[in-house]
Amino acid sequence: MSHSTLLPISVTRARPPARARSSRSQRYFYSGAAVVMLVVTLAGFQPFYLRGEGLAGRRISPELFPLVVVHGALMTAWVALFLVQSLLIPTRKRRLHMRLGWVAIGVALGVSITGFMVAVQSVRPVPQVPFWGMAYRQFLLVMLAEVALFTFFVLAGVLYRKRPEVHRAMMLLASLSILAGATVRMPILFPVFGEAGWVGIFGPVFTLGAVLLLVRSLLKRAFDRWLAAGYAAMVVLYVVASKFAVSDAWSYLANAIFNT
Repeated sequence: MSHSTLLPISVTRARPPARARSSRSQRYFYSGAAVVMLVVTLAGFQPFYLRGEGLAGRRISPELFPLVVVHGALMTAWVALFLVQSLLIPTRKRRLHMRLGWVAIGVALGVSITGFMVAVQSVRPVPQVPFWGMAYRQFLLVMLAEVALFTFFVLAGVLYRKRPEVHRAMMLLASLSILAGATVRMPILFPVFGEAGWVGIFGPVFTLGAVLLLVRSLLKRAFDRWLAAGYAAMVVLYVVASKFAVSDAWSYLANAIFNT
């Protein structure tokens, strides 16, 4: 009678292939980026959340305060929603992601409308007040550029929602494009970027965007051209807006807007 030979069976669980680990990291990249931006938003606007103070402890006029509260709440809700939405995809809750997407569109619309209103109405009473190395009426152009670019990125993300590589990049850039409102309120950044000009206003945002683009490309093992294109457009627009804001041409337009 013959006896069959029993071979030992390994019970060691094999490690997932490198490609699978890379794919998992890519899925959570946007969640990590959203966490960073939410932390920056909460840190930068802490004086407003806790004491209702404007930039550098300035008092917000009672007439403008309700609108600023609504705008601040909508901006915070947008960044929080970006985090939630970025977590729903890797956890395979796509249906909920799509439903919340319509809520996010409403929030984004509110951010754009109230952002425009806050920009104009905050400048109107004090157009000559110094603000980040320029008169406040000059800084108006910078604020309007932020509102316009945020709106553009959200619209692009909605239109390309069936192309995930474009949709994700546009929504990340939309959140990044409005982050300067928080970073200009963080004195810890002033020794590095200064307190005037486009470097002081947008330097931290450009730096974070460059880091995110690098990390994304490393995880993807390929250059993310949609994220790179949007990032480049943001840099160009914000630098040009900051330069044009202190030009005679914009001063003439601002004087016409505010009848000064």
